[in-house]
Amino acid sequence: MDDFVHSNTIDETDLSLAIASTAETRRNRPVKTQPDIPDYLMDTYYWAYINPRNVRLLDREIVVRTILWQQHNKLQRLAFSEITPGQRVMQPASVYGSFGPNLARHVGPEGHVDIVDVARVQFDSCTRKLAPFPHAQAHHANCLEFDRGPYDVVVCYFLLHEVPDEVKNQVVNHLLGQVPAGGKVVFIDYAKPRWWHPLKLITSIVFDTLEPFAKGLWRRPIRDFADRPERFEWRRETIFGSLFQKVVATRR
Repeated sequence: MDDFVHSNTIDETDLSLAIASTAETRRNRPVKTQPDIPDYLMDTYYWAYINPRNVRLLDREIVVRTILWQQHNKLQRLAFSEITPGQRVMQPASVYGSFGPNLARHVGPEGHVDIVDVARVQFDSCTRKLAPFPHAQAHHANCLEFDRGPYDVVVCYFLLHEVPDEVKNQVVNHLLGQVPAGGKVVFIDYAKPRWWHPLKLITSIVFDTLEPFAKGLWRRPIRDFADRPERFEWRRETIFGSLFQKVVATRR
């Protein structure tokens, strides 16, 4: 019996070491240096996210606050409320303004932040903004090819409305796969506003004109883009007349 117990303990120890080694390997895995920019991004958002002149113009906190109808600070707080300082956090897609540096500041030097963007100009901008935070790093990669988990939290801040529905499915599944049991994926994005919302019509026109994939979040809840949603506990709340939503998926 003693021999059996000793043998079983060795097996469990070896398993723990193997899991730790696998996680470390994933974290250090090289990422393709020049990721391909998706066609939908070039065709739909070149003017906003690829053109260097426009990026310099738009990458300002006042622009983000205006676009988000002065709800940016509240939405940021909602995201950060799910993150404990010292945790390991991933953000797929850099965003304009100070969200990235604020995330690094919130996580603190005991934690770590990885921010991933497929566009070189966005990666460069994010790298500059994260320079004061050695525990935060920008990565030039497609988030679907970035596999350095596990992370305590993945925060997806206004990415899903900018990708086609089939890519929403890929993004949601990939991000859910980056967290272990107890880990969270936090989605902050648009939602379908209430019928009486005074901004519903203008938002609809803006989406039809400039954001052709955004209404996918009007038609389907984020949970429905997951292939195995039952593996997670889901929480959802909305603000500003349901124009914005926070969805938290916690792995069981």
